[in-house]
Amino acid sequence: MSASLPDIDVAVSGSPRDFLDMMAEIGRRSGRFDVERRTIGRGTTQIDGANFRLREASPHQDLGFQLLAHGAALGRVTVEVRAQRWRPDPPSRAVYIEAARSLITPLLKEFNRDHGKRIRLRIESERAAAFQMTARTEILLDRFVGCANKSSLHPLDWNRFYELILEGRQEIPFEDLRAQLGDKGFTAAKADQLAELYRHLWAFKRLR
Repeated sequence: MSASLPDIDVAVSGSPRDFLDMMAEIGRRSGRFDVERRTIGRGTTQIDGANFRLREASPHQDLGFQLLAHGAALGRVTVEVRAQRWRPDPPSRAVYIEAARSLITPLLKEFNRDHGKRIRLRIESERAAAFQMTARTEILLDRFVGCANKSSLHPLDWNRFYELILEGRQEIPFEDLRAQLGDKGFTAAKADQLAELYRHLWAFKRLR
């Protein structure tokens, strides 16, 4: 999973274990989830967990989430959203946050209504600076996009696409490349496909 995904948690007053028990009950009652409660370790190393597996159809395979209360982190319950396969895989920050909100917010609303609370998801803010494309990267990208047959890439188009990776010293983030390709005439499906291929080829390049 991408290292750029945000940390998500909720701040709870009272016992985190009680919060997990109540959230597990709400999840079962909703009929949307298969729920499992688990406790590992003791004292400050103890981890109380509640696993929620979504029963409904989703774009992501085997989607669900975990609520985890660490013994040494009083008043804080962390949230981890998981899927056997994401779409796209790995997920973008936006896709991950959207999944977290769609899964957990309805349960928190019911919890708040039942217990007179105002608990909300806390999502780590975006700390990284916006991507800045170098002049060299922009030249290579423009060379590919400017000559490309947008509906069906010619072998020479593919050569220019490979040059964007082989000659480039700067990797364009997936979301930025997909947006650039879409803005310059590729369909959303084609832009997504090329951005995904670009990411995999860059990963291969780093292994060499």
